[in-house]
Amino acid sequence: MNWKAVFEVCYEKCPEATEQELDMLINDWHRPLSEHEIKEIVERQRNPFPVSDPLHKQYQPFDPAKWIIPNKRLPATYVELLRYSNGGEFGNGERYFQFFSTAEFRAMMLAYEFPEYMPGAVPFAMDGCGHHYAWDMRSNKDQDEYPILVSHSGNLGYEDAVHIAETFIELCQGTISAEDIRYG
Repeated sequence: MNWKAVFEVCYEKCPEATEQELDMLINDWHRPLSEHEIKEIVERQRNPFPVSDPLHKQYQPFDPAKWIIPNKRLPATYVELLRYSNGGEFGNGERYFQFFSTAEFRAMMLAYEFPEYMPGAVPFAMDGCGHHYAWDMRSNKDQDEYPILVSHSGNLGYEDAVHIAETFIELCQGTISAEDIRYG
């Protein structure tokens, strides 16, 4: 794939991912949460309601130990992109991409608590306006491409997510912004 020809604009090209970085990503992104990761997630949970709010007493923190991360292959075209640029920022028309690097991939999924709010969705980039691009890996099929959803980080959930592309390359070649797809 000629990634230079796929994107109209290259805002920031990063160095290529090494084979070691790719192997770590491919073999590690879907592993169950470690005790350390569970502890970090539990410790950052806070009751969002003030004590005076009736909802304060109803708040229940979630248990990340119950999270299931899909054990699926990443699309080959995405791995090819990482061989070209390990992360980076690119654009086509009004569509903007901030791709996660191999080191950020799992961390972003856990930081935004995707397994809690959108189980089976796996984010791989953002659009610069708070929207995530995420593969919908809920299908039981053994496949290499997944439908792609766009969802806002402040309101993650399938009910508010919008389908934006069937494949990774279709997403990358699109020119309409994620915001226009979601709200337009």
